[in-house]
Amino acid sequence: MLIETLVHWLRGEIAPQPQNEAEATCCGQINKKEGEIDWELPAIDIWRRVRAFTPWPGCYTTWGGKQLKIIEAVPLSGEGDVDVGQVVAWNRDEVAFGVGTGDGILVVKKVQLEGKRVLSAAEFLRGQREFLGRVLPG
Repeated sequence: MLIETLVHWLRGEIAPQPQNEAEATCCGQINKKEGEIDWELPAIDIWRRVRAFTPWPGCYTTWGGKQLKIIEAVPLSGEGDVDVGQVVAWNRDEVAFGVGTGDGILVVKKVQLEGKRVLSAAEFLRGQREFLGRVLPG
């Protein structure tokens, strides 16, 4: 996007505009606790948090007494009839899993269990067979 915009700026097709200081806001310092996922939120909001909190503090839930970071996900608003926090199989384009949210399903593609390396959802599910069907806290 930057390269695309710079081309137009260099051609003089875009004129920079000063920020309206009256509408500017400040953000407080982010702490690790803010990365904890609230599954009651809509899938799109959780997805935005996953992207915003990468790499730190990361978005996480818990599984088996350990922190489970969501590394990559895709929101599907209005999809499915799944309870909030419930983990379901998702095999459309690739093997993944979905988690019910306040609005839609968050399809999870990559995760990292505390103390382990980042895994695709398919790799994670092979090692955690009892994961599907569970309800995640949050």
